[in-house]
Amino acid sequence: MKAIVVRGAMDMVMEDRPMPQITAPDQVLVRVHAAGICGSDVHVYHGTNPFAKYPVVLGHEASGEIVETGQAVSDLKAGDSVVFEPIRYCGKCYACRTGHHNVCRELKVLGCIVDGIFQEYVVMPRSQVYQFDASKMTYQQAALCEPYTIGAQATSRGDVQPGDLVLVHGAGPIGLIVADVAKSKGAKVIISEPNEKRLEMAKAFGLDYPVNPMKQDLDQLISDLTEGEGVNVIFDAAGVPAIIAHAVDQLSPAGRFVPMTFGKEPIPVDFKTVNAKQLTILGTRHQYQKFPEIVELLPQKLDHVDMLTTHIFPAEEYKKAFDTLADPGSGACKVVLTFA
Repeated sequence: MKAIVVRGAMDMVMEDRPMPQITAPDQVLVRVHAAGICGSDVHVYHGTNPFAKYPVVLGHEASGEIVETGQAVSDLKAGDSVVFEPIRYCGKCYACRTGHHNVCRELKVLGCIVDGIFQEYVVMPRSQVYQFDASKMTYQQAALCEPYTIGAQATSRGDVQPGDLVLVHGAGPIGLIVADVAKSKGAKVIISEPNEKRLEMAKAFGLDYPVNPMKQDLDQLISDLTEGEGVNVIFDAAGVPAIIAHAVDQLSPAGRFVPMTFGKEPIPVDFKTVNAKQLTILGTRHQYQKFPEIVELLPQKLDHVDMLTTHIFPAEEYKKAFDTLADPGSGACKVVLTFA
């Protein structure tokens, strides 16, 4: 079978590998149909992800079809459509024992530390595949379940409530998805993005207040909308240190801040303001138990899924797909690979 493998920084190939085999009774063999390229896949390819172990099969956003099931699997059968939970955890450490498997001390992320899903067939534990109704969404659409679970996790961490005013910094794929999920939870959403093409997509998503902060005073807008109180939840999907440092000033008392990016350098936080307003700062990473929620939600969001998915390539054109995603002039948002 074909697999897309990164052998080292800037060294990516498609190679033949043996067909994987079920070796445990709780496993399933899945034929991969579609897989999205994430920014983290690009970082692994470029050699800028410090956790990557080479060589590694890329990919963690995917959908496929059950081919075979282990003897202990009775609730899935050949032909069923599934999406993948792309993390492995020990189930024993403090994080796992307290329901935070996504930050397990022995966390292994598919496509980074262990082989991922950019291959024609993959064996997975039954517990890490989730069935979806293929009559409600295509495999290409279902490949976006995983990034939508990131939005579900982040908005859960930020405790987004109906009527909240939410600010999202950055209208890339994850920023748009976070904003979309927050909107589905009944929040009003400001999204701040200097790239006009991305801002147009934010408008098409029906977000309440798309703002170009280079042309419009974001702080003044927040003040006008809230009578000076501030927004209730901020999500940073841009990673600009100055924006992160300023978040505590933009939040209302009892507000929540969810920084979603990994900065290279420590960023100062004004804890006088944090305490005075009783703010909550909440880290977020991957997701846990969000797939059932998103499998139900995504068929209601297919117009947005289709807008996000700007390019689809056959897997054999993986180099062109990665180049397209990296090209700022391509207009690429989500790029999806298809496996025949």
